[in-house]
Amino acid sequence: MGAANLKRWISRAAAALAVLGLVLVVAVPRRVRVEAAAVERRDFHEILRSDGYLRSKHRVIVTAFADGDIRRVDLKAGDPVKKGGLITRLYWDVSWDPLRAPLSGVVSKVFRESAGPIRRGEPILEIIDPTRLEVVAELLTTDAVRVQVGDRAAIEEWGGGAPFEARVIRVSRAGFTKPSALGVEEERTEVVLDPRGLAPPLSRKLGSGFHVEVAIELAVHPDALVIPSGAVFRDGDRWAVYRIESGRARKAPVEIGARSAQDVLVSSGLSRGEQVIVFPGDLVEDGTRVEAGLD
Repeated sequence: MGAANLKRWISRAAAALAVLGLVLVVAVPRRVRVEAAAVERRDFHEILRSDGYLRSKHRVIVTAFADGDIRRVDLKAGDPVKKGGLITRLYWDVSWDPLRAPLSGVVSKVFRESAGPIRRGEPILEIIDPTRLEVVAELLTTDAVRVQVGDRAAIEEWGGGAPFEARVIRVSRAGFTKPSALGVEEERTEVVLDPRGLAPPLSRKLGSGFHVEVAIELAVHPDALVIPSGAVFRDGDRWAVYRIESGRARKAPVEIGARSAQDVLVSSGLSRGEQVIVFPGDLVEDGTRVEAGLD
């Protein structure tokens, strides 16, 4: 074989190898990188979460005790008051009589500030006791029916450290309509909790109207199969997951029970130790080659 022929042969072989490599790249699917989680067996805590706020258990609205004239009210919302302290004076009959605070606490609202004529029973201001607090969560009525008096709860995201314990003491049976953040009208009702874990010095940092987050424990399911809620998706009229088998995603129907914001209880379809894909996305379908990283 001459030098020229050898060069042509090498050139053709290189071109053939390049074409073969391109074919292999196209023909052999690349692995999709996915997040995976192992199916666990553990106690599953069914938790209902909601925004909430603190509210004083003891509040009094001070009103005019007679028709007459009052002097200007100088107190502002947030001002402390002592029981028996002077709020303003009311002129009726023939004298200016004092209006005094019926309890020690904090002014929460001022209804009437200016001096002038006033009618009997007209509200002047509201005083609350900030040391006697309860927690209020305004739940969707479809969630509230699952809550029972005595249910345990944790009060979280109050601006400090660890959550503190609470118990449900009342579930209101009077609903109301309130717009959601998206402007959708929703039917809600009040669930009231006793913040049993709220004690000094923590209680002195919080007050009526302060925002909290409420986590109510609806039930505990012992020794349950649990997976992340992001692994479950709708497949027609049933639930399914992508199970990882020999490096490939395999769609598997499952039955689920209780669920929380993070986890789902699996009734059937999976076994402990199996790996499922979390948030599979559009690139994953039945048979897709995957490369998994455990969560």
